[in-house]
Amino acid sequence: MDNIAPALIAFTSAVLVGFFGHFTVEDYRRFRDSKAIAAALAGELGSIISSLLILRSGLNGMKASLDEGQPMQLAEMPDQSSPIFEANAEKIGLLGVALAGDVAFIYDRIRAFRTSFQMLSKHHTTRPLLWSSLLVGSCTQLIVDNESKAENLVKDLKIHADVSYATSNPLRVMMLSGTTLLSLISVAAAAFYLLNGTASVRPTPVQFTQFCIQHIYTDTSWNH
Repeated sequence: MDNIAPALIAFTSAVLVGFFGHFTVEDYRRFRDSKAIAAALAGELGSIISSLLILRSGLNGMKASLDEGQPMQLAEMPDQSSPIFEANAEKIGLLGVALAGDVAFIYDRIRAFRTSFQMLSKHHTTRPLLWSSLLVGSCTQLIVDNESKAENLVKDLKIHADVSYATSNPLRVMMLSGTTLLSLISVAAAAFYLLNGTASVRPTPVQFTQFCIQHIYTDTSWNH
């Protein structure tokens, strides 16, 4: 009967270690995935932003020609896509509330620009020049209104991609580490009392502490 309590402690502690260990691994996996998504989106948005200067210049030239009554020559544009965003749309939430909202907003503005420009390329030959001019102006305004927001988003995504797990949420990491450590100490304590349960002399608190330190902090899994 004397061994029931230590055995129960050992079992409960082992369950806690497994639970919090699994939780920590899953939390780290999600964090690692969010870093990869942030880096990929930063690259895709950075590529789009790098072409805006030339694109805006071309749109200004188009509008000037249309306002002077000169029809423009523009081939019909195919559907455009953002493969990185589309492949990770369901995982954007891993970035956190603020970043996920900003990413969704910027990509919606990109979609609006592409839709307007594709409409322009498809119908400019059959619509009045004023219609085309207004649509070109709308495309230009979309760039003007959102270029700086997109640049700031790229900076925020790069910051998220560079942050370490320990600094991402220090309180959460501390709580997980502390709980796991206490559970391991409980396992060691239960094992110690089970192994020494038949001894005539019970271990002193100093001996117990030395045992915990020896069997926890010298374990190779804690040293790597």
